[in-house]
Amino acid sequence: MGFKKMRTKFLTSRTIRSTVARFMEEFDEYHWSIAWGSDLDELDLLLKNKRKIRSVSFGLAFSHTDPALVRKLIGVNGAFVVPHFPGGTYHPKLYCFRSGDRAAAVVGSANFTHGGLGRNLEAGLSLLGDANDSTFAKMFDFIERNSTHSKPVTDELADAYVASCNRTRQFPTRPRDPLKDIDARAVQSLTSPLISMSWPDYARAVDKSKHHDVSKSLELLRTVQHWLSSVPSFSDLEEPKRKAIAGIPSKDQRVSGGEMDNEWGWFGSMRGMGDFANRIIQNDENLSSALDRIPRYGEVKHEEYEQFCQFFVAAFAKSERVGGVPTASRLLAMKRPDTFLCVCKPNISRASKSMGFARTTLDLENYWERVVEVIRSSEWYNSPRPSGGASRLWDNRAAMLDTIFYEG
Repeated sequence: MGFKKMRTKFLTSRTIRSTVARFMEEFDEYHWSIAWGSDLDELDLLLKNKRKIRSVSFGLAFSHTDPALVRKLIGVNGAFVVPHFPGGTYHPKLYCFRSGDRAAAVVGSANFTHGGLGRNLEAGLSLLGDANDSTFAKMFDFIERNSTHSKPVTDELADAYVASCNRTRQFPTRPRDPLKDIDARAVQSLTSPLISMSWPDYARAVDKSKHHDVSKSLELLRTVQHWLSSVPSFSDLEEPKRKAIAGIPSKDQRVSGGEMDNEWGWFGSMRGMGDFANRIIQNDENLSSALDRIPRYGEVKHEEYEQFCQFFVAAFAKSERVGGVPTASRLLAMKRPDTFLCVCKPNISRASKSMGFARTTLDLENYWERVVEVIRSSEWYNSPRPSGGASRLWDNRAAMLDTIFYEG
């Protein structure tokens, strides 16, 4: 028997969550349209009662929905996400329930998130009454009409969303449509095993290096940073220092002692790269301009990398062999070891497997996407800077991946 009169109740932060949970237990059907969701205890309750799900949709705008929630909805009948809403943002917070001729709803400001159902100051109304009431009819119709923007959650969609979240979490403002321009290659790279490695696991992997002396490797990088910070431009350095930075030191350089006494072949030996060596020895202005485009401190922007590439390629305009990823990334890793990894023959096999790209397809055009973005999206990379001696490793953490990937 239905209710003759709809009952309403004002809800605040404390009571919204308990009311939603109570209605989930009490009613047979769930009809929700929610802007954003988190991996809450109520999500476990939702999945426990997934036979009750008729249409439950969560928006993905600005990547505010937890990727863990999206993964848990893979293959769940009646569960959807809204990756794109034309002309605006998918923004409702409407929880509707039905059992026969009875219906209930919670509507207001609360998302299905830790804030919306917990920490935030929220307000809403609960409604309880006859399912045929015009207000309920309009709510169910609203949810049905907007289901045209919803998509079922597949493994591919979840992977793409995770990849997007990884790629954009360093952005000051995340894009409204997180799956826009995410292709299969980006998904493969940004869901690679390297992404989820923790800082302790990264540090342990570095310490286990069979080919690098970690302390001496860090000292080499410190030396290069000192040299580069002492002059306005790369071209102002003396030839022996430019050659050492480029990974093409003379055979007798180490015997001179002092700062020159380092294993300059670490982080990518460029011996045998004749045209590159000539450009370094001749102090080519384009090579210097290229490296000067990369800032010494702060965030390195994609457009700065693109400017580097333009000058770097121009340096080989009259050469039979042009500069490629190994030589370019060697210079980049020396200038900014916190951002760039030198990818070359001894490490590309393991680097490509760990970062999710085909080793034969890496070039200067996609290096940023396949290497830099993967590094900058990783858990270990985004960990807080540790104190003590570990801070030196953290400051050089991108270049030091060579200690993990190097195979000789």
